[in-house]
Amino acid sequence: MNPPTAWRLALIGLAVLFATAAQAQTGSLQIYGRINASVERFKIGDQPAVFGLRDNDSLFGLRGEEDLGGNLRAGFVLEGGVAVDRGTISSDGFFGRKSEVNLSGRFGMLRLGTLISEAYYATADRVNPHNYDTGASADALYAYVSNGKNHISWRLPSWQQLTVEVGSSLHEKTANPAKNAWDLAANYDFGDWSFGLGYGQWGPARQATLRANYHIGAWTFGAYHQHSRNWDTVLYAVDPTRGSHRTTRVAAMYTTGANELHINIGRASAANHRPESQALQWTLAYNYNFSQRTKVYALYTRIHNGAQASYRTGEPGVSFHSFAVGIRQFF
Repeated sequence: MNPPTAWRLALIGLAVLFATAAQAQTGSLQIYGRINASVERFKIGDQPAVFGLRDNDSLFGLRGEEDLGGNLRAGFVLEGGVAVDRGTISSDGFFGRKSEVNLSGRFGMLRLGTLISEAYYATADRVNPHNYDTGASADALYAYVSNGKNHISWRLPSWQQLTVEVGSSLHEKTANPAKNAWDLAANYDFGDWSFGLGYGQWGPARQATLRANYHIGAWTFGAYHQHSRNWDTVLYAVDPTRGSHRTTRVAAMYTTGANELHINIGRASAANHRPESQALQWTLAYNYNFSQRTKVYALYTRIHNGAQASYRTGEPGVSFHSFAVGIRQFF
């Protein structure tokens, strides 16, 4: 065992002990997470099919809060990815998903640290409920124009079911491009309807997304439409040569008892500077919920790439498909 691994295991052990003691005394510290793994058969283009176990964005986190009096509260979140198929910390680092300290009161909430884009949470995340937008069936077409590091964010006080958050990631002479990234998110709930707006900008790259969800009886429907510019969705990087393109996704869920049936279809148009870079992604999924925390699922997902598109595969014109059976549990 190398020293970094030993230190990580020791730190996790201390965190668990500290969390248990703190919960017993004040209840101000929580351990939480998601373990999600699936057995999959996936195929890329003409390559031989691969059969194996895959992690689906499992995570481990700590969060705490302190009441400072006068309607003022301080808190923190530390969250890291866990690759359960290999038993290792994800490549993002120990707490690379989220690491923030926050202060909240009548002014809303001020957040400092490393954050996941609230513009994404307000839009694309709400239109991929079949497996929480993780794994092989995760949305490959959404343009995630965000930095997330060195982030300052202000969540305004809620008003009439409307929530708004605006933030900026400071480049600090280390990010490329050397520009501050901006993130804006808004959510509005109105009866059986829910709406979202997300905007992201980083140098010449930008995106704007509108989202709507509707619930009626056993059915839940969702859709978003995005216009993005100068963003490489495959490499998650700014690319001033790409020009603009549009992405639309629609989803439907039918629920009966513990059973869920899902269909999800997304289409990305060709970028105006990249002919034949269009793509189509679709997923069929079934979930059985043993409880609110534990489910089993099966899904089939496929991506059809145009001659100059390389979503999920990294190879132009090569398509991808996967069949998966898995287990997900929250704690």
